[in-house]
Amino acid sequence: MFRNGIYSRASVLIITLWVLGFLTILVVNLGFMVRSQLQFADHFQDRLKMYYLARAGIERAVAELYIDETESTDALNESWANKEEFFKDLAFGGGFISVSYKMNNQEDQDEVILYGAMDEAGRIDINNAPSEVLVTLLENIGAVDTEEAIDIAAAIVDWRDKDVALSTGGAENDYYKGLSPGYECKNGNFQVAEELLLVKGMTAEIFSKIKDLITVYGTGQVNINTAGFNCFYALGLNSDLCDKIIKFRQGSDELTGTEDDYIFKAPVELMNVGSLFTKEATQINTLISRNMLKVKSDIFRISSLGILKNARGERSRQIVCVLKRQKDKNPKLLYWHEN
Repeated sequence: MFRNGIYSRASVLIITLWVLGFLTILVVNLGFMVRSQLQFADHFQDRLKMYYLARAGIERAVAELYIDETESTDALNESWANKEEFFKDLAFGGGFISVSYKMNNQEDQDEVILYGAMDEAGRIDINNAPSEVLVTLLENIGAVDTEEAIDIAAAIVDWRDKDVALSTGGAENDYYKGLSPGYECKNGNFQVAEELLLVKGMTAEIFSKIKDLITVYGTGQVNINTAGFNCFYALGLNSDLCDKIIKFRQGSDELTGTEDDYIFKAPVELMNVGSLFTKEATQINTLISRNMLKVKSDIFRISSLGILKNARGERSRQIVCVLKRQKDKNPKLLYWHEN
């Protein structure tokens, strides 16, 4: 009986230990689950905060676009285009807002950062740009040789035009349907810039070099008050003339987007940028005669970052949108992308 009592107590001890072990595992797993859920909740809450911070940046930029006091021109020294106190690391709602974009002002030099909305008319519209502009863009910015640039430009024209006539070096349905997987040539306007990657000859490497200089919105006219060096160069102006235009526009302080910037009131005023060679004057006159230049815009790109800085580190969330400014103060949304 004594031995049976020992066995009975041992059995109870073993069972107790098993129960305690099970409860320990359960508590640990429960703690892990709770901790994971709390971390997920914190992460979700932070993402939501960053989203609304980015949204606030969009709304601030839209507000500045609609208090624009210059009805006949749009330029880089206006508050919507470059105002650090409005758009650079602006403290708001427990986080920060930053609305910015980059611009190239000189050949082979680093881009400058401007704080505000970007004018889409400071880019090359691939839906309307003439073939020769596309060739210059691809050759000098995309860094491809002349023959390849001509072929890709022809393929771009074939993709966007409504006919099925094959351009020399271009591509129509027969080419695209022969791919694996095959697809049809669109024969219509590009809806997003990334659609270029479907075009014959276009590669991810080439696209990465030109993507920040192209748009699919507008009429093809470039705003000479907001275009950068590379945009002017793609239009066919030589590098010296591009440099003259940028420096003339910057004013005496030689900075972009400041109060002393010169604002062109009409495309013909490009003739006032300094002494011009006959070839340079011809280049300007060609663009004016083809109605490729303007001084007023209505479509803008806003890239807004919502930033949080806390114990979990610094994180951000981006919203990029393109909108059309309308007279009824109700902007038309053309593009929206969240990261």
